Amino acid sequence: MDKKSFLIGIVCIGIAFALMIRQSLPLREEIVDSQRDAVPQKKVSQKFDEEEKLEDILDNAIDDVGVEIRETQREKKFDYALKEQKFVTLENDEIRVRFSTIGGGIQEVEFKKYPAIRGREKRFVFNENMPLPSLVLAFGSANKLLLKNYEIFAQTKESVTFRKAMKSGIIIEREYKLSQNDIPYVIRTSQRFTNPSEKDYDLGAVFVDLGSFPPTASDAMGDYLNFGYYDGKKAHFIKASDFRTRSGFLGMGKAPARQQISGEDRIVWGSVKNQFFTGIFTPNVAGCGFVAMPKDVFDPSSNGNSESVWGSVKFPVGRINAGETEVINGEFYIGPKDYVFLNRLGKDQDLVMQFGIFGFVSKLLLVLMKGIHFLMGNWGVTIIVLTLLVKLLLWPLTTAQVRSSRKMSRLQEPLKKIKEKYRDNPQKLQAETLKLFRENQVNPAAGCLPVFIQIPIFLGLYFMLRTTAEMRFASFLWIPDLSLPDTLFTLGSFPVNLLPLIMGATMMWQMKVMPTPSVDGMQRWVFKLMPLLCLFFCYNFPSALVLYWTVQNLLTIAQQIILNGKNDDALLIEDSEITNLKKKKKIGE
Repeated sequence: MDKKSFLIGIVCIGIAFALMIRQSLPLREEIVDSQRDAVPQKKVSQKFDEEEKLEDILDNAIDDVGVEIRETQREKKFDYALKEQKFVTLENDEIRVRFSTIGGGIQEVEFKKYPAIRGREKRFVFNENMPLPSLVLAFGSANKLLLKNYEIFAQTKESVTFRKAMKSGIIIEREYKLSQNDIPYVIRTSQRFTNPSEKDYDLGAVFVDLGSFPPTASDAMGDYLNFGYYDGKKAHFIKASDFRTRSGFLGMGKAPARQQISGEDRIVWGSVKNQFFTGIFTPNVAGCGFVAMPKDVFDPSSNGNSESVWGSVKFPVGRINAGETEVINGEFYIGPKDYVFLNRLGKDQDLVMQFGIFGFVSKLLLVLMKGIHFLMGNWGVTIIVLTLLVKLLLWPLTTAQVRSSRKMSRLQEPLKKIKEKYRDNPQKLQAETLKLFRENQVNPAAGCLPVFIQIPIFLGLYFMLRTTAEMRFASFLWIPDLSLPDTLFTLGSFPVNLLPLIMGATMMWQMKVMPTPSVDGMQRWVFKLMPLLCLFFCYNFPSALVLYWTVQNLLTIAQQIILNGKNDDALLIEDSEITNLKKKKKIGE
């Protein structure tokens, strides 16, 4: 490969990386249209006249606030309920939950230990400034929400029950109870639909609205701002960007804007989330479908800004016979993306962390980091200690890599002579090369093994640090927030980040102290450009990850300096002793 081809390759890699960051992948069609493992729905009864359709059964209390309703009409429909709206507040040590009589839902949840803005007293609030409460019920379609006021039927220090009696006879009771001991972010809820009349009614599908989360500054592309669900085998996520128009790249990935994404599937749990917080509704019986929409569908103040995703889970309540009751029970976890809590929920809810292909590495590193932080008390120091432990674990492999590189450097001249001598005989060239490696105890693959092991560690750490609530607002030295780049100031619109520059400098230093395994020109170019490429890729990464890489480089430099204390003669003597031991062993056998 010549220099021109190499540079073209580097440019293509840079373009591909930029496109990967700028353009999220379109939603896979199998999520939207999936019928796999779908929960069978109850058949809708055909015995009713036109006058007895769902709207009449629910006493015309269903308000269609879908995209087809104009803003002025939508505001009118809220007026009547807002005048009589009442609130009930329940709390424990971690959350303060404000319930609304409108829809008998959750108006907002305040997280007592998580500030909304760094350095301010105001706490982070779920569903803040949203016109609709979370967990509101919809009937027939996700747009048709029951928004009339419920009565406060029962209330204790730990629970509240809302009740709505319809003129049709259907009674809806919604009960909520806060967890006080086990997992403090769990709200246990029950929806009971009772038919006390002598007539059967068919409610068809019932939707439970999950609300939405605002975006975070450290998730500029909205990778974690989504609605998700788990079908019992795999977690699926619908991002805010899936609703926007996609121009695609060279015709690939092109898609129009979408107002709604829905599907029929088995729903073990449904979730809404941003980078650090999540709301997960886990019913006792799996749902049968989902609907996701951009936030501006229900929020006139958004002005068409679809930054957040609103989602709901569908249940086939169907026909309720006279004198019978249908129940939808469940748990609503609303809190930080804390792996320990999520894992304890018991139905793979920790998949909302989106750790990726190396999730097992992320989980292991996160548990280790929590233990270190318990002792150290600072997340920056925790990352440094973690890096040191990883380096000590990989020390033997890195040592083998260095030894292999130095030995390879010594063999360059013999290799060059072999190539010249057998240039027209590839088989002989390969045989003589392998013979040379065997005689000198050189394993070319030894230099690659530490790199391959570092890849899952780096990626596992990358996804773990990006999505755990622990990194939010965690400071270290001059870095105010380890979940964000450490921008000191901007030149125009260009951010000046110090830590990536330090990382690039340590990589250049590392390249200088590392032995060069080859005199090949292209390989030298690769080594020279590597710090620049890494600086380009990592410039806007979270500071926590760049800190890990910088400390890793410094420890590698220290290890290299130690190993460089052994000169080539010492290595030759050591190799000779190993060879003699092997020969003696063979003679003894």
